[in-house]
Amino acid sequence: MTLTKIIIPFFLLIFCNISFGQKYFGQIVTPKNDTLTVEVKLEGFFNVNRLINLQEKISVVENGVTKIYLPKDLKSFKIKLEKEIIPFESVDNKAFAQILYSNKIKLYKILNQISHSHIIRIYVIKKPNNINYMKMPAMGLSRLITKNDMLPAIEDCKSSYEKIKNDEVKIKDEKVLIEFIKDYETSCF
Repeated sequence: MTLTKIIIPFFLLIFCNISFGQKYFGQIVTPKNDTLTVEVKLEGFFNVNRLINLQEKISVVENGVTKIYLPKDLKSFKIKLEKEIIPFESVDNKAFAQILYSNKIKLYKILNQISHSHIIRIYVIKKPNNINYMKMPAMGLSRLITKNDMLPAIEDCKSSYEKIKNDEVKIKDEKVLIEFIKDYETSCF
């Protein structure tokens, strides 16, 4: 019995350290455009939970020292999770948003935690020379974004508007959304 009391807490301690305090390769870009290679410390168990925490702040190990950066402290950062490099950008110095596409138009993904177990994705379009952001929640059943949420965001571009309105393009997933945004940008910007 005594051995079991020692082994179980030992494995739980190891599991918690692996699951909740991991370090990943990353790069940060300072307001002065300096790019620094760092280790990013993440708390959380699943990728979605880890990414939602990164929207508010990023904790990095730089030259052996842990620092916390808020959106007002950095222009952007990248983190390598498993096999994927995920870029984030400071949006209006208020939050870090995941960049899905960036050219004349920017497409961001923001995670919004509704309750402890309910997180929704919100896709945000930032158009050139426009201070407003168009927000589109991922709430569709057969589509990632419903027509009702998509149409107001693109009403300034007749050809793209008609494609969505007439169901020529259905935004089923992020890949289709990104391709649509590229087409939207080419057609109207």
